[in-house]
Amino acid sequence: MSTATLTPPPVRSGTPAAPAPRANPGGLHRTFRPDVEGLRAVAVGLVVLYHCNGVIPGGYVGVDIFFVISGFLITSQLVRELTRTGTISLRGFYARRVRRILPAATVTTVATILMAGVLLPPLAALRVFDDARAAALFGANFHFAAVGADYFSNGLPPSPLQHYWSLSVEEQFYVVWPLLLAVSSLAWVRVRRCSAGHGIEVAARAARPRISLVVAVLGVVTALSFICSVQMTRHAPTEAYYSILSRGWELAAGALVALSLPVTGKLDRRLAVGLSWLGLGCIVLAASTFGASTSFPGAAALLPVAGAAAIIAAGAAASRRWGAESMLGAPPLQKLGGLSYSWYLWHWPVLILAPAVLGHSLSTLEALAMAALSLIIALLSFLLVERPIRRMTVLVRRPLLGIATGAALIATTMTAAALAGTGAGSLTSGQPVAPPSGGSGGQLTPAQLALDLTEGAQTRQVPSNLTPSLTAAALDRPLVADDGCLAPNPAVSNGPCVFGDRSSHNSVVLFGDSHAAAWFPALNLISQQNHWRLVVLTKSGCPAAAVGVIRYGRVFASCPVWRRYAERRITAIHPKLLVIAFSEYLGGVIPLGGGPVGSVSTWMRGTAATFRLLRRAAVHVVFISDPPKLRQGAPDCVSAHLSNVQACDVSRGAAVGAPEVRSAELALAASDGITPINPLQWFCTATVCPMIVGNILIYSDAQHMDPQWSRFVAPVLSGVITPLVGTSRRA
Repeated sequence: MSTATLTPPPVRSGTPAAPAPRANPGGLHRTFRPDVEGLRAVAVGLVVLYHCNGVIPGGYVGVDIFFVISGFLITSQLVRELTRTGTISLRGFYARRVRRILPAATVTTVATILMAGVLLPPLAALRVFDDARAAALFGANFHFAAVGADYFSNGLPPSPLQHYWSLSVEEQFYVVWPLLLAVSSLAWVRVRRCSAGHGIEVAARAARPRISLVVAVLGVVTALSFICSVQMTRHAPTEAYYSILSRGWELAAGALVALSLPVTGKLDRRLAVGLSWLGLGCIVLAASTFGASTSFPGAAALLPVAGAAAIIAAGAAASRRWGAESMLGAPPLQKLGGLSYSWYLWHWPVLILAPAVLGHSLSTLEALAMAALSLIIALLSFLLVERPIRRMTVLVRRPLLGIATGAALIATTMTAAALAGTGAGSLTSGQPVAPPSGGSGGQLTPAQLALDLTEGAQTRQVPSNLTPSLTAAALDRPLVADDGCLAPNPAVSNGPCVFGDRSSHNSVVLFGDSHAAAWFPALNLISQQNHWRLVVLTKSGCPAAAVGVIRYGRVFASCPVWRRYAERRITAIHPKLLVIAFSEYLGGVIPLGGGPVGSVSTWMRGTAATFRLLRRAAVHVVFISDPPKLRQGAPDCVSAHLSNVQACDVSRGAAVGAPEVRSAELALAASDGITPINPLQWFCTATVCPMIVGNILIYSDAQHMDPQWSRFVAPVLSGVITPLVGTSRRA
């Protein structure tokens, strides 16, 4: 996120200085662009207000505006250097980037590390330290794309360093783009000779064919990246949001504007004025009409990107009095534009960490107050860190020293994260305890399980032999996820996914979403003991009910396709037993043919349709309703209450989000000849749902049971389903 000053590089020793360009009324040769500085203020204001509980619903387009500005400014600087010297000093370029980006970013990151260690639960703080390492190495976008694409991490609270993804995208672009121009500079030898003898105007004319070649190459890159963005947004929206492949075209668009200034600077002034206001209108339209339901970036990003590009391009010829610069050049916007980088860095950690201080989520008014506080912090950071280091004479004159300083700053962040992680302390506080009685050995009875849960509700300290450990539990996934049998998105089929006794004549099928996959450890154990052939057909985020699902603000088109595939396969297998389990998606369901969102009647009709179809496709069908849900992820909560685990326990009533829907599902299953199982008694006492029983942590997040607990309750599940199938002999 570069400054709006187009500072020419210092003239290298032995290179004749070209005469200074004359400023023209349209500003083609201006070394400072007030309209661009004001546009930076607009961009950061949109982002901050969006983050304040969505005050501006489409304010996230501010990041796209930043990308265009950065591509424009960096390319302008590089082309000026090429024009003056005939080459690009990569050492000087990266030294300038270090001075511009790293000092303020390092201070913000280290401060966030320290505050996270103090304010957040230990496990959440450890995640922040990991985020800091990714941010320090300019890989935050890859890191957060991986986290966001992980279905089981979607319920985690946002990281206070998550906004660093956009900085990583920019820096990755800057690795490639100067190299491309540097290679092109080999063809500028003639330009350099020409400029030495005849001045910059003749040199510029001689360079025009070379610039045209660069524009052509950059145009191809822009087109390919845009196509990639559209396709990725359709099929992998999380990756599309963070990826340099899908975002690079936005920076390249700014670069194309910089390369086209000799043309756009000659626009008719009246046309340029209209174009500048049209560009601003595009940004306003995007920010006010886009929202959570907008499929983004994809083709939708064209609107804010084109708007920003139009403002910058038109600003080279438009009248300062009548064009958009008349507004963007206002002193308040100029001041805010100068602080935009620091404010962007600081606003998000303040907004994310403030609830830990206040003890509750922020209201919109409180969020705005925290944003104002972050602006004050940003001003101090700008005055004390960002501006002084950027202007430090010794670093300006000695690029290698500047690069070495950058390496030292990266090392500082990495060291701070490592030390904070070491000082996080133990995630246990008690003594070893015995495992709960019964368990996967086949001795557990419903009565004994009830006693174990009652004892678990009295647990106060985390046992030192907790299984799994808190850090391991946060990474636990249903075992079938590793085998590809919990289909990721946008997959529409599963592999063979055969477990248990594969030679058995008795087939059992597990069907549903990730909540069904959580029962796999139990069902696989039962299948091995009884010599059943177990087939797993599960997909993340897709319930078995015949409904459409909205996720990430769009209809998940892969769900109905996968469901039809699974139903056909179940019909072909005609299993002795079909086990169905899924979570209620009441907030994001629609009828398959389209209609209102979040209707209970839609959900129940879809559930009934699935029950009727599958009842005929299997000899016996069992429906397991959803386990209880928690207020927050169990590992995070327990790590914050090592000596008082009961603070994380949830009342039985609160653990069932829609009791009337659960009752209707169970009644519907029974009326259709399906064996219903309400698993609440396998997780809760009559009044409370504990987090720990014996030395077992029940949940791996806020809604999925841990594989260890799934295996533990296998005997009680076996007591229900084994009589339906019986024990097989090997074929």
